[in-house]
Amino acid sequence: MVHVEKFSFLDTDDLCANAYVISDLKNNCVIIDPSADNDCFINFINKNNFNLKAILLTHGHFDHIRGVKRIVEKFNIPIFIHELDRVMLNDSYLNGSFMMNERIELETEVELVKDNQVLKLLDDDIKVIHTPYHTKGSVCYYFINNNLLFSGDTLFKNSIGRDDLPNSAPSEFDNSFRKIKLLSKNCKVYPGHGNNTTIGDELNYNYFLTR
Repeated sequence: MVHVEKFSFLDTDDLCANAYVISDLKNNCVIIDPSADNDCFINFINKNNFNLKAILLTHGHFDHIRGVKRIVEKFNIPIFIHELDRVMLNDSYLNGSFMMNERIELETEVELVKDNQVLKLLDDDIKVIHTPYHTKGSVCYYFINNNLLFSGDTLFKNSIGRDDLPNSAPSEFDNSFRKIKLLSKNCKVYPGHGNNTTIGDELNYNYFLTR
């Protein structure tokens, strides 16, 4: 059994990016897409006496990586990202931070993930599902035993991520979403923006998956 703590942050461009701290019964935890550069994650982890194992990035856009540097400096833990999005971490054009008059460039070592890799960081195994579309290196993290999917900006409630940004891969739509459609209908989905949903609801009501 794992517990999911959701954080939502409203930035100046109203992007409202979600971040998640997932913990197990042994008080180990991971952070998915730390989207705010403040002490909220550090304070939450310390308050609960969690042992932070890693940061998992679904992709490399600025609104999902803002908090990485602060957390790594505090806890010195590994960062996981797909190889095709690695370059985005230290390129303010590719990660989009230049559009917000920011310069987010992370010069840090990372652990590269690949499709179908299983990460053994918590009691529940975490499967990497490579879903290139929103970015070439977009991934979803699937908690196998708990049947939870952290979909980043690939899949939203009743919508999907955009495909017109630098490093997008619109031609990969069919292949990527075919993988998501194979998950069980009661799989709970935690997206990078907006409300939670399920695979079943998206198969029924999401135009982009039913067209």
